[in-house]
Amino acid sequence: MFNQAKKCGHCFSCIGLIEKKAPAELDAFETAKLLDYKLYQLNLDEFARKVNQNYKKNGGQDEILYSMNRDVERMLKVTTEIHNPAQNLTRPVAKMGKGMRSIYMLSLLETYTGTESRIPSILMIEDPEIFLHPKLQKVSGEILYRLSRKNQVIFSTHSPNLLANFNSRQIRQIVLDGEGYSKMCEKTDVSAILEDLGYTASDLMNVNFVFIVEGKQDKSRLPLLIRKYYSETYDESGKLSRIAIITTNSCTNIKTYANLKYMNQIYLRDQFLMIRDGDGKDRMELGRQLCRYYEQRNLEDVDTLPKVRPENVLILKYYSFENYFFNPKVMTELGVVESEETFYETLFEKWKEYLHRLSSGKHLTEVLGFEMQSISDIKAHMEEIKIYLRGHNLYDIFYGRYKDQEEELLKRYIDLAPRKDFSDILDAIDHFIYFESRKRERDTK
Repeated sequence: MFNQAKKCGHCFSCIGLIEKKAPAELDAFETAKLLDYKLYQLNLDEFARKVNQNYKKNGGQDEILYSMNRDVERMLKVTTEIHNPAQNLTRPVAKMGKGMRSIYMLSLLETYTGTESRIPSILMIEDPEIFLHPKLQKVSGEILYRLSRKNQVIFSTHSPNLLANFNSRQIRQIVLDGEGYSKMCEKTDVSAILEDLGYTASDLMNVNFVFIVEGKQDKSRLPLLIRKYYSETYDESGKLSRIAIITTNSCTNIKTYANLKYMNQIYLRDQFLMIRDGDGKDRMELGRQLCRYYEQRNLEDVDTLPKVRPENVLILKYYSFENYFFNPKVMTELGVVESEETFYETLFEKWKEYLHRLSSGKHLTEVLGFEMQSISDIKAHMEEIKIYLRGHNLYDIFYGRYKDQEEELLKRYIDLAPRKDFSDILDAIDHFIYFESRKRERDTK
């Protein structure tokens, strides 16, 4: 085992014997083997795995290799290389293209600062977009935003592609004053910055995110939810800023298809969310159908559509958007019903009168396996009622008389309701980094 003429295979079978000795009893060879073993335990493999995970997520194609030089005379030197599996070619990281070197650097920072025990850092980066393709510039902006969650990040840029995920409070414009010195503008005007960089509205598509909803009611109600939870998306005049809401009658019709083709030309390609009613059906299957539908259209059409992935599709948990407004406690506070008990009594009365005869009512009965016969049944199965009963029929029972003041009433409802009542919608929106930085401050704590 201790034959010095034998090449070491780093099996470390000798370590058990070495560790039984006191430090003073170790000879130089045994000490070197123990140090060799300790260096090997630095777990470079795990660190490399995390770096590669981030690097490939951020657009890297090659594999990053780390190796510890365990030669005692040259110890503590880590070698970093890139490996191309297709060509089976390994070369020094210095040979990496300048653009991908920037992506590697950001991926390395993301891995290093992502450790739970790591103390937050101040990161200062000059023009990280240099030598990068516009698509990778957007990726860099996303990495920088993720880094800013736990660290103070300061970077300079001449590319608007890095700005999309940051709100106006986080962006500062630097200009030259009359004497040629750099100064920071007191107020950030993103439009002025884009104009100063030479970008027109059509260059940056004038819109950072697109919602595609089924009906005009959804188009009027969704902004009320966005206003509460993502206040930074509204401008000083109270209008949605750089967000478009496209209305269609169905997410699988020619109008939506045409809208998507149009959006692919003038909007950001992956920054969109299609919202479809649950209609009392299997949400996972509806989502798969929607993705397959547009995948098939792409095969038939020469003009490519944006890729409709699962993260770009939200199938509502409830039958339709209306069914999110049936929290009896909130409705009582608003004066829509006299009490929570009144809500259940009214709903049971309407169930007996006609709701059970509707196609959606019959479907609900099939799902439950019995027909509801009491107010207790209504209370026990409110979730199923909201999932399987058609929204328009339920909504008109309680809100039909408030048509003239509907917007104000629903705005107050959203302000009073807990976040969990809308969690599936908000969680889907939160998936996009663009909205994370635009949350109301009280909702991020």
